[in-house]
Amino acid sequence: MKNKKLILSWFISIICIVSSGFLIHSIYKFNRIEDGIRYLIMGILILIDLVIILKLFSKCRSSKKKKKYLLFNVLVILLTIIYICGFTVLNKVYSYVSSFNKTVTYSTSLVTLKETKDVDFIILENAKFGILSDTSSQDGYVLAQEIIKKEGLTKNNELVSFDTYQSMITALYQKEVDYIFLPTDYVSIFSTSEGFEDIGARLRTITTTEKEASKEEADLLGSSADVSKPFTILLIGIDSAKDGLKQADSFNGDSLMVVTFNPTTMTATMLSIPRDTYVPIACFPGQYENKITHSAARGTNCVINTIQNFLDIKIDYYMKINFTGLVDLVDAVGGIEVDVPYSFCEQNSKREFGNSTIYVKKGLQTLNGEQALAFSRNRKNNYQYCSKEWTQGNRSDFIRANNQQTVVQAIVNKMKGFSDISKLEKILDVIANNLDTNMSEDTIFSFYNIAKDVMMASSNDEVLSIQKLYIAGTGQYIYDENSRLQMWNYIPTTRSINDVKNAMQVNLGKKEHTLIKTFSYSINDGYEVKVIGKGPYPYFDTYDLLIDLTKKDLASAQQWALKNNITLNVEYVENSKYKNDTIIEQDYPVNKRLDLIGNSTVTIKVVKNEVKIENTKIDCLEDVENSVCIVPNFVSKTKSEVTSWGSKFSNIVNIYYEYKESDLEVGTIISQSVEEGTTVKDVLDKNTTITITIAKEKEIVDNDNNNENNDNEVDDNNSNNSEENKPSIDDGSENAPTTPDKPESSDSNNDKPDSESDDNSDENNTSSGNIGESNNDN
Repeated sequence: MKNKKLILSWFISIICIVSSGFLIHSIYKFNRIEDGIRYLIMGILILIDLVIILKLFSKCRSSKKKKKYLLFNVLVILLTIIYICGFTVLNKVYSYVSSFNKTVTYSTSLVTLKETKDVDFIILENAKFGILSDTSSQDGYVLAQEIIKKEGLTKNNELVSFDTYQSMITALYQKEVDYIFLPTDYVSIFSTSEGFEDIGARLRTITTTEKEASKEEADLLGSSADVSKPFTILLIGIDSAKDGLKQADSFNGDSLMVVTFNPTTMTATMLSIPRDTYVPIACFPGQYENKITHSAARGTNCVINTIQNFLDIKIDYYMKINFTGLVDLVDAVGGIEVDVPYSFCEQNSKREFGNSTIYVKKGLQTLNGEQALAFSRNRKNNYQYCSKEWTQGNRSDFIRANNQQTVVQAIVNKMKGFSDISKLEKILDVIANNLDTNMSEDTIFSFYNIAKDVMMASSNDEVLSIQKLYIAGTGQYIYDENSRLQMWNYIPTTRSINDVKNAMQVNLGKKEHTLIKTFSYSINDGYEVKVIGKGPYPYFDTYDLLIDLTKKDLASAQQWALKNNITLNVEYVENSKYKNDTIIEQDYPVNKRLDLIGNSTVTIKVVKNEVKIENTKIDCLEDVENSVCIVPNFVSKTKSEVTSWGSKFSNIVNIYYEYKESDLEVGTIISQSVEEGTTVKDVLDKNTTITITIAKEKEIVDNDNNNENNDNEVDDNNSNNSEENKPSIDDGSENAPTTPDKPESSDSNNDKPDSESDDNSDENNTSSGNIGESNNDN
């Protein structure tokens, strides 16, 4: 019996000591957290284990000490339970932290247009496959080659290389290639880019392959230094409709935020980089400029290197956060308090409007998870989905970036005073499921001291100071070679970027802070904290772009080219649709950057047609229904329009012009004798003369001199009597003769006296040469 009790004691004690060892190991793993307390606890546990061992070897095991024996066993069992609970909790917390640092998953899919018929790769011939030209790209080249090798696609087919995914997709859209290799999550990555909004509806996946790699293999290891010194973090918001974050290296880069933190001063700077910011992309050939959001399709490393070059800082760590997880996180902490600047409506977390639309009113609000996500996403008025009440106020990528900063700061403020331990596991679940970082466990645990300082001083709102930074700039449409579209880009202003860089360097302790010794302040206006990088600045940086030369004549185009140091190479072509010197084509697209035009030479095609004289007049006796052969309405028009009409047909029509005093403008046609709509054939068949009455200026009679000039008037009338019957010269003047003559056709012009014909020949021929005219004044 005694041996059985001793064996039981040994068994219980061994389990207790083993449990103690697991607990000691779990405590040891929490490096950089209260080192003194950790080592003290581990020492106590080791001491307890030694006491248990000594008791086991003690010879004081007699039946007389039965109560002590029983008490010893109970204490050992209680210790064992405590140890097991301790290391279980600590291991679970450590596993949460470990899950923050996920492996990198590269995933590539072979895709094609949805209308492409299913094919058997074994017998496929003469097909073109688009592949990324960068041989170091896992998603775009390495895994694509594995699919090519597996399916034997190089046999009787052609591989076409592209510098970017965007240019590859464009080529597929325009059917220049038949199949392309894209990151598997291509819908989420590219659907927010201009020209590719419908990518999910147009493309389908044929086959997929993937590969996992460590952060070290992906060149994504973070800094080994702990966070007791100033450091930088790149926050990457992945706007996915799916919950959770399966770490793929390619993603959409709509939300990029750079944070610098100084643990000594407890100050941070926070900069949101607009998705359309036009910067050199580190992984593009020649690092040519493009929207910074396009760098994300090439992976995290490309984004980090692009931002490092752009802001001249080293990114120590990054955190990828799935925005959909924001819903659960905000709900887990009990909501966040935000002063909403405008009332708005937005899609829910699953990108649904209709009955699922999220509405948030302007003002101080406690937002739940769905509302916080909607606030972080909103950048459009969405007037097509919501009433006017919810579509007021300015919306843009900048407003969205500011909203996201506000949400981050609100979560930090809520966590400062968070004390509900029962919700801790739920919060850790949310974070673990929706976050990826390159921080090691030790680095993450280094934040404990910062968090402790913040929480201990939670009553002091100024314990953690956050300085918001801003990138000032201007918008400009620039031709994008990849999508072959005019794309809106945000051109950052150099002085703003320099101010932002300086603020970051100061906070990182690499530059001395320059004190502001003077400032102006008005009690009426209040004091507003200056946002570094916002300006105002005297000018904005822009690029010189190629204009649409087809909207200019040759002379104007040459002047523009001279002003912009561009050489015009003129190629003359014949094109009867256009006038001479019309520019109908240019070899570079509109809004292409001038500095990217080869040899600064633009070739234009200019029309230069041979002059050909052709008789195109219409015979109105044959083509009766032709619109030219219909008498138009000449009222309120001028004599020249009558002449122009008559020049369009070859028949001879008699037209008689008479002039009457009128209040209308001199030369305006008052009436016509032949009704509008009469055919020229009818006029000719009936030998009708078209009488056109034209307004002339009223005469002014001087009554005082009437009697005085009476004798002279009689003489004048007698002297002019011989001239009364001459056809008048149509000069439109009020001094023309007033007695009408019989109208004559153009055939009777030769019967006139020589002097009369000479005077009137120009008048009778100005209309068309096909219309006989008799001109007189009444």
